[in-house]
Amino acid sequence: MTTTSVDRPATRTDRLHEALTARRGLARRVARVAALDRTGLDAWAAYALTRTVAHAHRNSPFYADRIPASLVEALATDPGALRAVPFTTRGDLAAAYPLGLLAVPLRDVTRFDESSGTGDGSSIAAFFSAEDWVENNLTVARLLSAVLGPDDVVAVAVPYELAGVGQDLDRALELLGCTIVPLGAASPDCPPERMVGALARSGATALICSGTRALLLGETARRGGLDPARDLRVRHVLTAGEGASPAKKALLARQWDAAVHSMFGMTETNTLAMFCARQDLHLVETRTWFEIVDPATGEPLPDGSSGELAVTTLASRAMPLVRYRTGDTCLIEAEPCPCGSPLRRLRHRGRLGDRIAVGHGSASQLEIEDVVLGALTRPPYYFAFDVEDTALHVALPPDSAADDRVRDAIAEGARRRFGAGTRFGVLDVPAFEHALRTSAKPTMRTFLRAPQERTT
Repeated sequence: MTTTSVDRPATRTDRLHEALTARRGLARRVARVAALDRTGLDAWAAYALTRTVAHAHRNSPFYADRIPASLVEALATDPGALRAVPFTTRGDLAAAYPLGLLAVPLRDVTRFDESSGTGDGSSIAAFFSAEDWVENNLTVARLLSAVLGPDDVVAVAVPYELAGVGQDLDRALELLGCTIVPLGAASPDCPPERMVGALARSGATALICSGTRALLLGETARRGGLDPARDLRVRHVLTAGEGASPAKKALLARQWDAAVHSMFGMTETNTLAMFCARQDLHLVETRTWFEIVDPATGEPLPDGSSGELAVTTLASRAMPLVRYRTGDTCLIEAEPCPCGSPLRRLRHRGRLGDRIAVGHGSASQLEIEDVVLGALTRPPYYFAFDVEDTALHVALPPDSAADDRVRDAIAEGARRRFGAGTRFGVLDVPAFEHALRTSAKPTMRTFLRAPQERTT
């Protein structure tokens, strides 16, 4: 049949109508699963796990040989059979780059994202179908609604390039009726000074960025004559892109006079955990199956144990991941949260690769951050550290470095928590801030100095 020019607008309209109808169906499904109690959620997740593994077995070249048909059949009656599947690693994703993990026809891919997520910096790719993408948008919107609504003006200072976190947040916030201020990350067109100005001009009530960037923006405001707590309207700081120690959260709460909420996710998995109104971090079990495993042996550990987080996606058709080792040290709490959510809570303990031999054992960089930032009493709230001969070397801004009480508090914290001695130096604040300004995802952990550059 020949399609005339008169027919084409109708065809385009029909396609748009079909897309909108599909999105309404997704919204109803997200709402239905979100309304399940713990018993119902467990039953749904077991079914979704079998469906995901079967899809990966049939359609992903990567998993076709890894997952035998007999295991798919076993999962139908015993979710514990998943333990027979080998782990997927970031190295696997890098080796399969760019299209090796695709499990749908390329025409069905709505988003192609990239992240430099391996130790050697090699690229890994992430694919999302329209269904994958929209369902995550809807899920994030529902979880954000715990603290945000139509009256909020939300400044989003996360990367919009390559990875989809900025766009995902935008779409979720639009669904909530929020006003969005798209600050982006390290664009030369929007340096920290302009970001602070945009916060003031827009009357932003919420800020989404890494915790370290929030500290930088607070310091930038202070130097510009603004008190973030008094002169800006930000009352919610939502941290993403790095872990945040209790001390960092406390500093941000004081600096901005704001409630501080954590979010956790990855380019390749989308959202993994989100906050509740009580500021607890909840696993998004409506999209992902979670395991805690022994980092050395890979053996599963029970709730309440600290180990490596491994995930199996339940809502990723384009790129299903089965038993994907995240490299994050976490603890899952099964005890119900006072907020009433059936979703279990997550305690993030830092990255396995960030653990450092210090004192009588090892410490995560988040633990070191907790000790140092917990002792700082004046801005700027920065530090750098290194370890030499098991001793912790800490570089502080000049005023903090000259404060005996600050140094004594850090030394006592390092001795008590790590069994480590401590030496101090003076931080090169301009160099530190330059590193933060030019990083799309600034974190404290990337700024280490060689011992010969320290003043002791």
